[in-house]
Amino acid sequence: MREQKQPEGRIDIDFSELEGRSYSCIDGCALCCLCQPELLPDEERKLRNDPRLVEAISGKHISPDVRGAAIKLRGEHGACYFLDKKRCGIYADRPHFCRSFPISVFVGWRVQLNVNLSCRGIGLAGEPLRKLGQEIMTGFDERTLYDEFSSARRVFSDFNSNMREARIAQSVQSVRDAAQTVVGDLSDAIGLSKILTYAENGNTRQNSSANDIVRLARKSEAEANLEERAVIDGTELFDLPEKSMLPVYINERLDWRIFQLVDKEIVGYNLSEEGKIEEMSRTDPSDVELLPIGEDGARIFKEYFSTVNRRDCFLGHAAHLCDLEGYEFNFAQVYLGTMATNALDLWWRSSFLASLEGRERLDLREIREGIVFFDMDLLDLPTIGAFI
Repeated sequence: MREQKQPEGRIDIDFSELEGRSYSCIDGCALCCLCQPELLPDEERKLRNDPRLVEAISGKHISPDVRGAAIKLRGEHGACYFLDKKRCGIYADRPHFCRSFPISVFVGWRVQLNVNLSCRGIGLAGEPLRKLGQEIMTGFDERTLYDEFSSARRVFSDFNSNMREARIAQSVQSVRDAAQTVVGDLSDAIGLSKILTYAENGNTRQNSSANDIVRLARKSEAEANLEERAVIDGTELFDLPEKSMLPVYINERLDWRIFQLVDKEIVGYNLSEEGKIEEMSRTDPSDVELLPIGEDGARIFKEYFSTVNRRDCFLGHAAHLCDLEGYEFNFAQVYLGTMATNALDLWWRSSFLASLEGRERLDLREIREGIVFFDMDLLDLPTIGAFI
């Protein structure tokens, strides 16, 4: 995975995902207040020095990968400690990660800003996201930003060296061009199955062209069983012991919902600010079929994964998996396989939500709801590089 060279001392900042998008916070949503915010060192000191606020500090985050202090969740899996009737009690002094939402800043071989598409305010008339992104970047201390950037580049450089040594390397451009060519195949059962088979059984040479990667993927046999894999992956998603770690879905009526696997059934709960839950549905995961995707649904599905394909954090996630697997598979196979696995996840989640409403087809609305349910978790996948 060869990174593009740039002059020493200059940090390339990519705002492209923000271009042409606007955002308006929806009163009564508070999705961002269901994410436990990390505290930067100066934010922690400020809270600890205020007797009214010190009780809000938690010594650990719900994610074991996050080190340091965070703000408590009410009832251990409810909303932020400071949320009251879906209003922030410290809005003027809210932490950096709250202030940045719905934008994430990822540092890899460059700095890239991503949009959290689980936020229902994206696309509404309001503040241009490019302007908000520029304000976020202006707020970073130059020394801190450069240190994070230098550290992340070293990690990516080490990964590139490991790939070359294992003879599985591909350029960023080749894997992204290949993925963009087949992105329309991801909403087609045969096409998706072929890509998953290619990921496991392909024989891709190092430094292949995008055309060669696409050819190998499309000539693979459609051996992967989508329904079986979808049910297994889908149930694993909800098979978590801590409710605070379960995916959160905010529906069009702004109800907060979580889903958990309990005794081989997926139990849906309505969630309150205080962390109280009320059962609202039970589903046998084997009853959730991958519903057919209509033309408009396929279009937005393709648009979404084109966006995912441009995200450096997603590339970093594929790199993380490649490292986790001991550099056994060619990076093109890992990358396309990761894209296909997440496409199957989105397809299944969209089908799951649609089945709760008795729908039998995934059109534009149903895929959009799946993206609302899915994108926050996709942005939270482990990756090399860092969100700051």
